[in-house]
Amino acid sequence: MLEGTVVNVPEKNSRKLRNETVQVDTTNILFVASGAFTGLDRLISRRTNQNSLGFGVGIDTAMGSRRAAAEADRTESLTSYTDIEKENAERDGLLKKVEPRDLIQFGMIPEFVGRFPVLVPFHSLNRNLLVRILTEPKNSTIKQFKLLFDLDKVELTFTDDALRAIASQALEKKTGARGLRAIVESILLDPMFEIPGSDVVSVHVTEDAVNGKMNPHCIRGRPIDEGEAKMDTRAKVE
Repeated sequence: MLEGTVVNVPEKNSRKLRNETVQVDTTNILFVASGAFTGLDRLISRRTNQNSLGFGVGIDTAMGSRRAAAEADRTESLTSYTDIEKENAERDGLLKKVEPRDLIQFGMIPEFVGRFPVLVPFHSLNRNLLVRILTEPKNSTIKQFKLLFDLDKVELTFTDDALRAIASQALEKKTGARGLRAIVESILLDPMFEIPGSDVVSVHVTEDAVNGKMNPHCIRGRPIDEGEAKMDTRAKVE
């Protein structure tokens, strides 16, 4: 299929009993394969006699079986986004040196690897990129939650420090861009339950709210008493 042939593809809406297919010629189709390839940087490090651990600090190659334990300890000690970004920069530097033999050693068959002549490593997401993913796309996570709050006529705002703190948590948890929504949802969980039927007019999220030191700040409007509500109803009837 990768080298160009005619394949029979089942129709999306066809019935199973009829087995209707469409012939597709793959000769002029560009195939792009992608994947995470976790641990590939360690294979490259082993091949190039470099060490992907310790932010440039040399490691005795005689450690052998202790290498995995040392890496686990190092990973647990990465408590700040700066350490994680340094680790990602080292990994990116190693992945730039990837060769087909590294993918073969990773577990892919040579016949498959040989049909993809161009290897393009992607760099890791840093905090600034995660903040942009949070805010800039048309259907970004922040815009979706703002629209959700707008349905209850409540304004939702985030400080710049709060957005950076959310991105830092995604880096620390190693969940990437997909983990941003879960973090934002956990922060706004209580306000989302409190807002319906309340007098809340605005919710403001700060860095302390993201870090769990306080709840998001809810700004309340002046409640309408029963007398005003009855007068408003009579005015509408008249």
